[in-house]
Amino acid sequence: MESVKLFVVTLQAILEDDETLLAGLADFDPAGIEERDTEVAVHFLDRATAEACAARFGGSISEIEPRNWAAGWQAQWTPIAVGSRFYLAPAWCEDPTPAGRMRLEMRPGLVYGGGDHPTTQLCLELLEQANVSQAAAADVGCGTGILAQAAILLGVARVVCCDIDPDAAAEAHRAGLPAFEGSAGAIRTGSIDLVLANLPTGNLLTLLPEFTRILAPGGRAVLSGFLCEQRGMVYRETAAAGWTLAAERLTDEWAAALFKWCGRGRLSIA
Repeated sequence: MESVKLFVVTLQAILEDDETLLAGLADFDPAGIEERDTEVAVHFLDRATAEACAARFGGSISEIEPRNWAAGWQAQWTPIAVGSRFYLAPAWCEDPTPAGRMRLEMRPGLVYGGGDHPTTQLCLELLEQANVSQAAAADVGCGTGILAQAAILLGVARVVCCDIDPDAAAEAHRAGLPAFEGSAGAIRTGSIDLVLANLPTGNLLTLLPEFTRILAPGGRAVLSGFLCEQRGMVYRETAAAGWTLAAERLTDEWAAALFKWCGRGRLSIA
């Protein structure tokens, strides 16, 4: 691969919590985006575009001398075994899929949900135990569509993907998924057996009435994107909507949960 010089704009931001920033960065067509703890490093191939990006978002610019940056970036994405059934690997990885596991393609880029984040992996672990065979599923805020693809591998009868980010909807569509630009409001009432949503906490709670509306009685939801410290708030809101907590998965920082809903006005034992 050709070695090139890069211009890096460093922003004090957390990309996964700021959809406006993500959409704005797409306007500049960066060569790559690197998420750090409290920073986002945006890579460009020319200084003029980097300066324009820094001027809009208030970032600082640094230079990286010519190197094979694509190979180095790809090296950061290594295969991951998740749960007991999934094997996440980038498209360029030629390692064979371990016996007994199903391969999911990690697709890094401008669209959130490439597969490397803990919340995605927690959702996959919960999906394994949800018995989704023949279910009708909706992946709301689908990103690259990796959760929908996992649900297909586990045997759902049909799945629909949606995202308010047009780039995400297009990316999911390119992956062969039925996807549209929009949100759960466009999905028919009572038509879904399984909701998948890996979204920031505020978005999850705002969409909770829509999730409840589209679920059929006995339907389930796998939700993530909230911190461990936010579990109490999320679980209170879902309980108030008539949902029962069936299972949860935790890391040191992040949480995901599987819920069951048995119909308006009725609670259930999971």
